[in-house]
Amino acid sequence: MDTTNEEDVRSQSIDNIDKSDIITILVATDIHLGFEEKDPIRGQDSINTFEEILNIAVVNEVDFILLGGDLFHYARPSPYSIYKCTELLRRYCFGDKPVEIEFLSDPSENFKSCYNPVVNYEDPNLNVSIPVFSIHGNHDDPTGQKQISAMDLLSSSGLVNYFGRWNSLDKVEVEPILLQKGETKLTLLGLSHIKDERLGRLFLDKKVKFMAPPGNDQDWFNLLVWHQNRATRGVKNFIPDDSLPDFLDLVIWGHEHDCRIEPESKANGVQISQPGSSVATSLALGEAITKKVGILKIHKKLSKMIPVELKTVRPFIFQELVLKELNQLIDECDGSLTPIEITEDIVTKKVDEMIEQAKTLGRTPDVSEKPLIRLNVKVRDEKQVFNTIRFGQSYVGKVANPEDMVKCNVIRQPIRGDKKGDGISLSDTPIVAERVEDIVLEHFSENDLLKVFPVGPLVESVKKHIDANDSEAFSLTVEHLIKETLDHLAESMPEIEDIESVVNKFRISREQASLSSVHRLLNDPNRQKKRIPSNEDKKPMRQGSDENDDVMVIDDDDADDNVDIGIQGGSGLWANSPKRPSRGPGSRGGRGSRRPRAARGRAK
Repeated sequence: MDTTNEEDVRSQSIDNIDKSDIITILVATDIHLGFEEKDPIRGQDSINTFEEILNIAVVNEVDFILLGGDLFHYARPSPYSIYKCTELLRRYCFGDKPVEIEFLSDPSENFKSCYNPVVNYEDPNLNVSIPVFSIHGNHDDPTGQKQISAMDLLSSSGLVNYFGRWNSLDKVEVEPILLQKGETKLTLLGLSHIKDERLGRLFLDKKVKFMAPPGNDQDWFNLLVWHQNRATRGVKNFIPDDSLPDFLDLVIWGHEHDCRIEPESKANGVQISQPGSSVATSLALGEAITKKVGILKIHKKLSKMIPVELKTVRPFIFQELVLKELNQLIDECDGSLTPIEITEDIVTKKVDEMIEQAKTLGRTPDVSEKPLIRLNVKVRDEKQVFNTIRFGQSYVGKVANPEDMVKCNVIRQPIRGDKKGDGISLSDTPIVAERVEDIVLEHFSENDLLKVFPVGPLVESVKKHIDANDSEAFSLTVEHLIKETLDHLAESMPEIEDIESVVNKFRISREQASLSSVHRLLNDPNRQKKRIPSNEDKKPMRQGSDENDDVMVIDDDDADDNVDIGIQGGSGLWANSPKRPSRGPGSRGGRGSRRPRAARGRAK
C-alpha cells in the first residue's frame, strides 16, 4: 500500500465501528512525579495531574494506559512519591472491570528484565481493571548497585507492566508485545531511554532492529513508544525522524516536553505523536503550550488521536518584553523617574496582565490563583537593569514562582571588530538553552576554556547529576580525568616545556574515549565498592599517629576492572577516600577510637 493510500485510510473516521473491535488507549508521557515536591505551592502539582490522567482513563473506559517514560522525576524518588503513585494506581487501575485485551506474545520475552515476567492482568493474584504499560525515561532509569529503578518496584508489585528495557551496548532488538481485541491486532513496541549518542551510532551501524509482527504486516497496527531527543541538541545528540522503520504506523515520542500530540506524518509514512509533559519542569517557551494527553483509538489499520486538555496543570504564561531606547522612555515620562523605576513600572503592568491572562485558561481554581509566570525583559542600557528577586517579592502569594518570575537581560549591541559578529549583532534575541548541560557545552565549547579536560565527559557528569540526582557524578568524573591525564604523562614522560602541549593534544585525541569510559563509570552498578586513589592516600602519616591505624586498602586489580553493563542509570561512582588517615587508639586529641568516616553513598 502506498503512502498516499495509507494517509487516506488513517484519516477515515472509526467512530461508527463497534467498540468490541476498537482498542482504546490513553497515551501520556513525562509525568515527572515528585517534581518540586518540597515547594509549598507546587509540591502537589505532579500528583494532582497524574490523578487527573488516571481519571480520564476511567471515564473514557480505555483498554489500557501507555506511558512514554519519566513517570518519576528522580531516579531515586522519595517515599512519598512512590506511596502516592502506588495509591493512585491501585485506586484507579484495580477493580472488577474485565480486561478485553488478549495477550498473544510470550510474556517471558516481553518482560524478561522483570522479577515477575507476566502481564499483570493475567496474574491470578491481582484484580486489574485498566492495565498500565510503561517504558522508563532518562529521569527514572535503573540506578544503583543492582540497577533497580522505581519502575521495577511498580512492576514487582503488579501495578505496571514495565517493558522496553535494553542493556546491551552492542545492539538493540525490540521484541513486540502482541495484543488483540476483536478484529484489531496491535503490535506494541517499546524502547526505554538510551543515551542518544549511543543509540544514534547503533542506528548508523545498522544494529537497531525492530521486530516486525508475524504474518502479513497489513493485519497488524504497529505502535512504537520510546523516550529520546527529537529536537536537535548537537550533531549526534538526537534521533532523526527518518531513522524510524517504515513498517511503523504510529510513534509515541516521549522526552520532549512541548505538546504536539496530533500525529504528524513523515515522508516515510510514519506518523509521530509527541504528547509532551504534564507538568512544567522548566520555565521555557515549549512548556507554556497547553498540556494534553491523548485517547488513541485503533481499528485494524485505522487510528484516531483525540487530544484531552488537562485542567489541573498550573497555568504557565511565557512572554518577552523588549523595551524602547532609554532616552525615549525618559522623554515619555518627562524625566520624573529613574531608569530603573521606569523599567519596573512597565514590567509591573506587564506581569499584572499575564496574571489576569492565566485566570482565563479554564484551569482548576487552586492552580489558577497562583500561576507560573516567566517574563524575559530585554533592555538596551545597563542602567535599566533592576533586581528581579526583590521585584518578585511583591508578588508572593500571587504567583507560584516569584523568585524567578522575571529575567532581565541587556540586548547585545554590535561592537566593531567583534570576533563572533564582525561588528554585527548576531541576534537581539539570545539563545536560551533548555537544560544546564546545554549551557555548559555551549560555554566551554565557544570559549575554549578547558586546557586539560575534554568537555564531553563534564557535560555527561552534569547531566547525570541533574537527571539521576547524583551528587558525586561531577567530582568523580574530574578525579577520573585527572588520573587518565597523569597516567598519560607518566607513560610519555615529556620535557617540562612540552607538558602543556602534550596534555592539550591528549585532551583532544581522547574526547570520545574519555566520554565512553566516564559513561561506564557513572553507570557502574558496583561503583560504590570502588574508588579512585587520590593524592590524599599518598600523604605520609602525621607525627603521633599509630602504625596500626585502620586504613582503607585499595585493590589495584579491582579498581581497574571494567564492568560491561547496560547503558542505563547509575547514581554514584566510587566512594570518596577519607581526606586524612585516622588516628590510632593511642593518639592524642580525643578522636583516637574513631574509625575513618565513610564517604556519603558508600556501600557498607
